[in-house]
Amino acid sequence: MPLFSDEEIIRLIEQAKETATSVQRKKKQKAPETPFTGDPIDNPDNPDVPKGGRWGVTGMGQSPEMFRTRVGSPGLNKSPMGRVKSAEAQKLAQRIDQVQPDDVIAYSRGAALYNAAKATGQMKSNPSVTYMAPSSYRGWSDAPVPSASGGKTLIGDSDSLVPMKQAAKTAVAAGVPMYVLPGFSHTGIMYSHGDVTPGGSEVDAEEIVSDPEMPDWGKSGIAPGGKGGEVIVKQAERVKQHITESQLRRIVRKAIIEHLKESDRFS
Repeated sequence: MPLFSDEEIIRLIEQAKETATSVQRKKKQKAPETPFTGDPIDNPDNPDVPKGGRWGVTGMGQSPEMFRTRVGSPGLNKSPMGRVKSAEAQKLAQRIDQVQPDDVIAYSRGAALYNAAKATGQMKSNPSVTYMAPSSYRGWSDAPVPSASGGKTLIGDSDSLVPMKQAAKTAVAAGVPMYVLPGFSHTGIMYSHGDVTPGGSEVDAEEIVSDPEMPDWGKSGIAPGGKGGEVIVKQAERVKQHITESQLRRIVRKAIIEHLKESDRFS
């Protein structure tokens, strides 16, 4: 004999429905701001930090602690999501003038934020800038890439978020050399610590910008096909060709210079 009749099962189901509809979801409360409890150097509001040295402008959703763990340098800001706001850019400009870094690593969205901070006209400091996988043309900000007093642009040939061509445009606009790190992804390049690691190669940024076969997927979040897709494979192949051509040009240039020196010696 069954435990419940069909009529009782129907009645229990109806009761469960009534109970479910009567329960109202509580509104999610925003967590209150809490005092910073980590290392004081990672507190972007702490005025008492060492001046000079290398500091970072963090990527989307990154905390200064996370940036220092991955890149090895303290962060100047805590980066929110979404487009760069005017108040955020002004705050970074003030922070840079406060810390007076020798070199700034502007990573991903941080590149757009740094550009916006320079565009405020409030930043008196003019540090060297290492643009790392820069999202200058990804829609985070409309600020132009400013001319840099020194630095470089770094990107991995496996980056599926920032197109190689857009990184090259950043290098050209900033007037800094560009280096490609083989095998590095958008996230993985942070572990290069902003340096040209063994295996990194300099490329001609202007040549990459003008290369009609170099992929550029615009402002979309990720390259069509993802990390292992045809677009990323093609990008890596085109970069290898540019690296080879750049190396050949340097070899020829060096040979010409040595020849001229030798000729001067015997003239």
